[in-house]
Amino acid sequence: MVKSLHTVAITGASGFIGKHLVEHLRQSGTLRIKVLSRKQQGQSHGSELDPGLEVIQGDLRVPNSLNRFLEPGCTVVHLAYLKGCGESANLSATNNLLEACKAAKVKRFIHCSTAAVFGRIPHNMITEDMPCQPTSEYGITKLKIERAVLAAAHDGFDIAILRPTAVFGSGSGSLEKLAEDLMAGKRLRNYLKSCLFNERRMNLVYVANVVAAIVFMIRYEKNFEGGVFIVSDDDNPKNNFADVERVLMHRLSIKDYSLPLFSVPLNLLSFLLKLMGRNDANPRCNYDSRKLIDLGFRRPVAFEAGLKAYADWYRSNQ
Repeated sequence: MVKSLHTVAITGASGFIGKHLVEHLRQSGTLRIKVLSRKQQGQSHGSELDPGLEVIQGDLRVPNSLNRFLEPGCTVVHLAYLKGCGESANLSATNNLLEACKAAKVKRFIHCSTAAVFGRIPHNMITEDMPCQPTSEYGITKLKIERAVLAAAHDGFDIAILRPTAVFGSGSGSLEKLAEDLMAGKRLRNYLKSCLFNERRMNLVYVANVVAAIVFMIRYEKNFEGGVFIVSDDDNPKNNFADVERVLMHRLSIKDYSLPLFSVPLNLLSFLLKLMGRNDANPRCNYDSRKLIDLGFRRPVAFEAGLKAYADWYRSNQ
């Protein structure tokens, strides 16, 4: 492990994962942080309030605007995704960034993708070497972005791709609908939903663990050489609908259901999910993080602790 890297340049810093990553890196105080922003923010925004943080105005769709953002030997963390702009715009933006990285002679390029690129794989345990069959527009686009990134492996900088599962934490959309439904007090509807999804794997991963995985990749001493890595909390047996709901209910001071839950057969649930057009139609599906863990990565937050922290944040923001 190296002690520090001189500069980390982050795209998508205003997004959910980006905000948590920037906050973590700022608190560590061992790295110089540059973030790309389309908004006019004036000169460097390093200050006593945010030491080492520089906000560089630029746009991934405008290649010349990336010149001040990158510098020789830096590590790039690519989190940006242009929502609503379609496949072509996102591929163009990524290719512009990759060309700028080549010109600037960056050291490492870390791309944060998504487990959605796997799509409908029939296996119950998914590993990085399995073929991807995404069905959603988002998953298809993200897979094409991955391929563009991997194609740049010969351009003189190290490449790593991270595939997080459903990321949750303060400020996330994941779990928001479930928490809203529980707080709305529609007991019968929630009970029936719980029976339907009872044993279904949730494939959640706490945002602090995703941030820790990115930081691990930033600081890792050896080259990844285009390695693809899943980050998940799926090895926790309670990462299923019933147990997640139970933790949220208790933390949000919601009474347990008066009737015992019954489980819809998982084969039937899988059939229903496919009818609904869901990308994640296998309710038994788990994503294996052992490849990253075998390199030495350790998750800093236990899954249940993350759930409780999210519930506390949600309650305080209601």
